[in-house]
Amino acid sequence: MFQHSLSLHSKGRSLGGFALGLSVLGQGFAFAQDRRPAQPQPAERPAMERPMQPMERPARPERPMQPLERPTRPERPVSPGVVTQPTARTEVPIRPATNAIIAPRPLERSVGRPTRVFWQHRDIMAEIQAMARRGFIAVHPVGEDLSEFTGVSDFPAGWTAYGFRVPPGESIHIRLHHPNEGWFRLAMVNKWGSLEQGMLQNLIPTGNPEVKYTNPTKEPRSVYVIVDDPGWMSGIGNPFNMKVTRSWDPTKKKVDAAPIVTGIWAQKKEDAKPDAAKEAPAPVQPKG
Repeated sequence: MFQHSLSLHSKGRSLGGFALGLSVLGQGFAFAQDRRPAQPQPAERPAMERPMQPMERPARPERPMQPLERPTRPERPVSPGVVTQPTARTEVPIRPATNAIIAPRPLERSVGRPTRVFWQHRDIMAEIQAMARRGFIAVHPVGEDLSEFTGVSDFPAGWTAYGFRVPPGESIHIRLHHPNEGWFRLAMVNKWGSLEQGMLQNLIPTGNPEVKYTNPTKEPRSVYVIVDDPGWMSGIGNPFNMKVTRSWDPTKKKVDAAPIVTGIWAQKKEDAKPDAAKEAPAPVQPKG
């Protein structure tokens, strides 16, 4: 009985020791696990802030600015009160389709005082060229004995033409006078309806309708002055007045060798004297 108790006691101690061993071993394992060095946590890398640097483009080498070369026009002589002189043009004969005198076509009447823009769009030169291709254009020849006369524009075209003779090397100046001078314009052309050397035109509207011609040739020349009246300001009761200034004395120097009715210009029969030749002046009424 005693031995049996001792055996049980021994077994109990053995079991207790085994349990204690397991407990110690477990604690040892626990202690060993706890004693393991902690793994270092990776430190968070601070965000790297890179300053944004502007992109610098390489500077281009500076090149000197070259001024635009534009063709320059030669200076044109200008006389007092007259603005500009056209360049010389080669005379190109125009062959009218018929021998009839073509009546000017009606043009719209200007209800307001003509401006620079209006004069630019009212191309009387184009009208003359178009008429010359269909026939002849009526002209009123002015004799050398007249230094002042009156007239009216054709209705409803609003313009009319006068012819003058100029000796070699001489000049002629024509000035229009009217209570409404700002409504008029004068233009000068040659026998073919074109501009030529020696003609001074008041192309810029200044309210002074005038033209001048200096004959640069060695022979008499005929020139034609167009009175442009787009507002129909002239009439029988209110005609315009034309003052002619010549550089020569018509009583001493004759220019009958230059025919006025030539090129694209013709004279109506009712405007000529019964026994007059084509070169004879039309019955332009002297002032007074």
